[in-house]
Amino acid sequence: MSGSLVPEDPIGEPLGSAERTVEDGPLFDEIAAPASPPVYPFWGWLDVLLFVVVLVACLFLASVILAGINIALVASGYPQYALSLAQIAALIQLLAFGPALFVLSLVLRARYQQGLRAAAQLGPIRNLGIYAGAGLATAILVSVLNYVFKLQELDMPMNELIKSDADLILIGIAAFTFGPLFEEIIFRGILQPLFVSGMGAVAGIFVTALLFALPHGTQYGWHWQLILIITVAGCVFGFIRWQAQSTTASTIAHAAYNGLLLVGAVAERMKELS
Repeated sequence: MSGSLVPEDPIGEPLGSAERTVEDGPLFDEIAAPASPPVYPFWGWLDVLLFVVVLVACLFLASVILAGINIALVASGYPQYALSLAQIAALIQLLAFGPALFVLSLVLRARYQQGLRAAAQLGPIRNLGIYAGAGLATAILVSVLNYVFKLQELDMPMNELIKSDADLILIGIAAFTFGPLFEEIIFRGILQPLFVSGMGAVAGIFVTALLFALPHGTQYGWHWQLILIITVAGCVFGFIRWQAQSTTASTIAHAAYNGLLLVGAVAERMKELS
């Protein structure tokens, strides 16, 4: 018998000296337990409510600032330099939507350790041509519907927004760049995943598209035909976002859609001038 207090097995090895095997219990549980899938969407309606409050405040402040600039220019004897409606519309998007989304990103990162990019699933994607083509096809469909139902003859405030070539160019730049990006992040990036999670894909995409169309009502005189058409376009963008699991994809489709409509507006303007 050895002088060691550790008992030995028949072949002379101290019991318990061998490495723990998978079958020994706790180690097996640690290895076999699958990692829990990440929760998505990881944010909630309280975060959306906070974003809406911040956005309303930013819209108010942006409107006050821009109105103050115009008042100051007129009072100083330079009314010719006052901001046009098109300039105000584009600047409000930058001064209100941009900061509000930045605050939302900070809130998401503070509460969930993930920012706006993870929430909206923004990032590089493949098949850019397919998503751009879907946006172009949607614009063609909308243009055909406008022509068939003679919607271009309706009285719309949007026509008052674009009075000069400079206004058309400015609105075009906004509609092709930060405009669709901001709108897609808000509607398809933040709202749609919550609706889809609670209502299912079909209902969630449709409700999001309807909410996307309603803010455009003031631009199009609240004509139901135009609201319906924008809802259809929103459903296309929503399906792309859901299918690709990427707001980048729906943003590309949205930008291509706006771009083709812009080309049509430019062609119409040149036709009027000729």
